[in-house]
Amino acid sequence: MRLVFNSLLLTLLFVITTHCVSAEEWRGLTPLKSTRADVVRIFDECKANESYCEFTIENEDVVIVFADVRNCVGVPADTILSIQRELQHETTFAALGLDKRRFKSFDPLPKEFGYRGFIDDQSGLLLKSFRGQIFQINYIPTKKERSSCPDYYRDPREFVQVFLPHVQTVTSVDCPKTKPVAGEKVVIVANYARTGQRITVEWYSTSGRILSGEKTRQILFDTTGLEGKEVTVTVEMNDGSHHTATGSCSFSVSPRPNN
Repeated sequence: MRLVFNSLLLTLLFVITTHCVSAEEWRGLTPLKSTRADVVRIFDECKANESYCEFTIENEDVVIVFADVRNCVGVPADTILSIQRELQHETTFAALGLDKRRFKSFDPLPKEFGYRGFIDDQSGLLLKSFRGQIFQINYIPTKKERSSCPDYYRDPREFVQVFLPHVQTVTSVDCPKTKPVAGEKVVIVANYARTGQRITVEWYSTSGRILSGEKTRQILFDTTGLEGKEVTVTVEMNDGSHHTATGSCSFSVSPRPNN
């Protein structure tokens, strides 16, 4: 009788555990449950009606993909399909509070390139490392929930794939289109292809001060004290394999108007 009871208890625990698997969330956002409105409410980003949105917070670049008729018709438009975080400060499983045994590992590229992918297929959490350090985290729905968008989630490992371009390039660097007034804070953005590689960036300027984002593709720049000056801002990107590329832009700063 005790053996039967124990067997039933184990079966019940298994069923409960199986049904309690849920997608990982990030800062209150969960794929297939959260929407564009949630992103706007939490981050004040992604207001434009585009299928994906990129923004920088603290020391990481974030990409969020939303449902539309081109990628998924099984859920309402503007539902979050996936979230990607590219960390500028590398981390580890222990620092993230994750049990590495949950994950299956695989090679996005041949091992000599140093990249490694990890997937917890049940919870929809993927990680990517370079030379043993995690630098990318992706959030997708649980395995069971992905059936609502079968094409988009066909191969979850593709979310951490890596491409090796023949030549690294900075496509453009976007400075302010109009002259800022001295003392204003302006956003400057570097544009380059998302290849899935471990990209690091460094910013330099002929004058002025970078307030935040020094290691990301977007910086906040302070024009205090630059009245009447022309400023050139340069970004240098490195893919960790001795391939670099630079880009720059320039803008003039207007003096403060007299009161």
